[in-house]
Amino acid sequence: MRRRRIAFALAIAAAVLLVSVVVGPGLVARRVATRVSRSLGTPVHVGWLRWNPFAGRWTLDRLRIAADRGPAALTARHVSARIHLWDALRGTYRVRALVLDGARLRLRATPAGWQLPLPAGPPEVAGAPAAAPSVRLDWGAAPRARVRLEPRAGVRSSLRLRQLELTGGLEPAGARVALWTRGRLDRGSIAFAGRVRSREDTRRVRLRLAAAGLDLARVLRLAEDTPVGDLRGRIDLHAKYDEAGDLTHAERRITGSVSGRDVALRAHGVPGLWLRHVSLSRFDVDLDRRSVALGQLRLHGPEVWVLGTGSGLTIPGLAAGLASPPNGPGWTVTLESAGLADGTVHRLGAESSEQSFDVMLEQAHAGPLGAPEAAVPFSLAAVLATGGRVAATGEVVRAPAATRLHAELAAVALPPLAALARSPLRLEFGNASGALDVGFGPGGVEASGTLVVADVKTISPDPARPEDVLAWKEARLALRQARSAPPSAAFEKVEVDWPYVLVDRTAAGIFPFSLAAPAAPAEGAPLPTVRIDVLRVRGARIDFRDATLTPPYWRALANLGLEARAVEAPAVRVAELRAGGLVDELSPLSVEGTIGARTHLVAQVERLALPPFNAYLEGASPYTVSSGAVSGKSEITLERSELEVNNQVVLSRLGLSGEPGEDFVKHQLGIPLTLALALMKDYRGDIALALPFGGNLSEPSFSMRTVLFQSIVQAVRGAVLSPLNALGRVLLREGRIERIDLDAIPFPPGAREPDGAGRARVAQVAHVLGSHPDLAVRLHGLVGGADAERLRDEAVLAAGRASEPLRAFLRARLAGSPAPPLDDEQRARLDALRAGLPWPGAALHDLAVDRGAVVAAALILEHRLDAGRVSVDTPPTPGPERLVAAPGVAVEVYERQ
Repeated sequence: MRRRRIAFALAIAAAVLLVSVVVGPGLVARRVATRVSRSLGTPVHVGWLRWNPFAGRWTLDRLRIAADRGPAALTARHVSARIHLWDALRGTYRVRALVLDGARLRLRATPAGWQLPLPAGPPEVAGAPAAAPSVRLDWGAAPRARVRLEPRAGVRSSLRLRQLELTGGLEPAGARVALWTRGRLDRGSIAFAGRVRSREDTRRVRLRLAAAGLDLARVLRLAEDTPVGDLRGRIDLHAKYDEAGDLTHAERRITGSVSGRDVALRAHGVPGLWLRHVSLSRFDVDLDRRSVALGQLRLHGPEVWVLGTGSGLTIPGLAAGLASPPNGPGWTVTLESAGLADGTVHRLGAESSEQSFDVMLEQAHAGPLGAPEAAVPFSLAAVLATGGRVAATGEVVRAPAATRLHAELAAVALPPLAALARSPLRLEFGNASGALDVGFGPGGVEASGTLVVADVKTISPDPARPEDVLAWKEARLALRQARSAPPSAAFEKVEVDWPYVLVDRTAAGIFPFSLAAPAAPAEGAPLPTVRIDVLRVRGARIDFRDATLTPPYWRALANLGLEARAVEAPAVRVAELRAGGLVDELSPLSVEGTIGARTHLVAQVERLALPPFNAYLEGASPYTVSSGAVSGKSEITLERSELEVNNQVVLSRLGLSGEPGEDFVKHQLGIPLTLALALMKDYRGDIALALPFGGNLSEPSFSMRTVLFQSIVQAVRGAVLSPLNALGRVLLREGRIERIDLDAIPFPPGAREPDGAGRARVAQVAHVLGSHPDLAVRLHGLVGGADAERLRDEAVLAAGRASEPLRAFLRARLAGSPAPPLDDEQRARLDALRAGLPWPGAALHDLAVDRGAVVAAALILEHRLDAGRVSVDTPPTPGPERLVAAPGVAVEVYERQ
């Protein structure tokens, strides 16, 4: 009976114990879940909790912690833990095994870091912190776990863990954790292993990461702020993180390697960067020393889009990088080497209508990159899509910033570069080749080298005037040195072959001078200086058109050759200058001399046609130039401000057409232009003028136009008066010819043939006419009182009524011999005989006509003047009132028709 009661009691105890083992954990789990719910401020749901006391295993079905919104913050189908009872009885929190099957976890990015999306809990009560119990986990796993990462609203990534294993322990004196996992982050695979060990005053962290095919766009979304915009592509990453030290100082280092493919950067639909393949063999980041050591960087097939803006050049999608702390040291970056192959750079304009400019990089190398003050060598070779090839080698220094490079150009097309630089003069053709050495530094920019610019032709800035262009076959420049501070350029030699320019004058300005907009330098800024040791121009052509005239004036200077030495600007100095060409391809023009403190130039022109200048005579003269040429020599001397110019001008075969009228010469000299020209022409038909002028340019009253005008007037007046003064007297009034009194050809009284003085006067007239072939002469026989007296003496003798003493007196006077004296009676008788005779008007008329004919015959026959240049006026029958003082032949010159 007693045994039965004991057995029954044991059965009851076993039943109670069994019920406690089966039902107790579940009840405890629900009660704990309720308390945790109140602590977290969010519902916590658990399933049934089972305990196997023989294996020490605890199994919880269905764990779910609700989030503040959306899916649960944490769920698991099964949570299994192996905890021995005697460990708990001994006060040791040891979990020998923990498995979360089908775990699902949500993490949300917050300012404090990644956290579970739980509601804000109740405020913590201030007090002494509770001591953390010692917990030890021998082994933990979460197969097929999934972590949902939410960097911001509407954006999420998924971390699917095929396997997660964890070991470690937590003690008041420190902690140790070892973790290993592998899985996929979105569409890339990832493997991670880490070990953390800490003591009261030391910490040791070792993390290892291996990733393949990571989606850059999704990974970067997990970061709060990045210096790049829309970055896409796949990367492979192998990285290690090591940290060791105490609480005051710890060494932190990240090492590894990375590679990527099809990496693309965009911003608002505009491409910025595309890398077909990129690899970095090694990176070593020392977070404490703020240094980055990179290995070999290789880029294959990169494409870069550079956007031109008003402030400079930018790569779309790439903002400024993260800056160093204002009071902290900067980062030190070193690079073993960098290489690029088959790259392309696209330069995009700010406006969508602007054409892009592409550069294909065949190869580029740089490195090693060391200390900021150490030089970094680099080299590159590129082909321009628009034509041409560029190769460069050099070195870069980061602190202080400086660059030196040697660049070689081969047939680089210039029109796209001119458009890229927004040049006011567009180019239709042109290419450049050469070699340049360029240096950039704190002191500015320096350059030297040789450059050949060939086959250049510009595009007219005015579509309505397509002929306004500049062009040349080849220009060779040998640059000794060019500097930006102060701005200067020194050339050993500049040679230009077959240049062409149309100097086009319109109401809007003069091309090409109108292209140079007057830009005043900044106050105090020095003007750029230029020096050219040798300047040569060969086969140049300059066309000049003046469209302000009707019809337009057009001249050309062809086959121009120029050689100058020691040319300087802006204070223009030329040690030696020689130039020569052909005006209108016919008339030689030459200039030689020096320009400087004392300028001396000598210019000569031969046989320059005058009819083209008619455009400038329109409206200023009633005449136009029908023929003629000008030759001349001009010697110009300018010393300080004293100007002295000596011009020797010869006008050849000058012909005019048009109706006579008021012209410049008649207004200034008082005689028509045609007569003035006839007086100025010599026997060859040339007009020689000396036009000296000068003055002090610094005097306010000095006017170049006035001085030149006065010189021309004086030269023309002197040339006109020279033949007139040889023939007689010229009366001037205020510089104008008021009257011309030409001396008549003298004749003896009653004679029809000139005596010696008359013949000399005829020869003088013939000489003037021979020297001025455009002059003609008009003769007018003159009779005087002496002629009338002689004719009346002859008539008295012929009448036979005079006595012998009177006849002897008359015969002696007619012969020019001394006449015997007459008494008063005889003189009265002679006066009576004369008074009884009629007036010899017919005889005087015949005498005047004969005298004009004799002089005309002498000019034509003896002096061989063209008969068309000699004319004789038939005088009227003279009366007593028309007699002149001295008999002879009046001479009148006029321009030959």
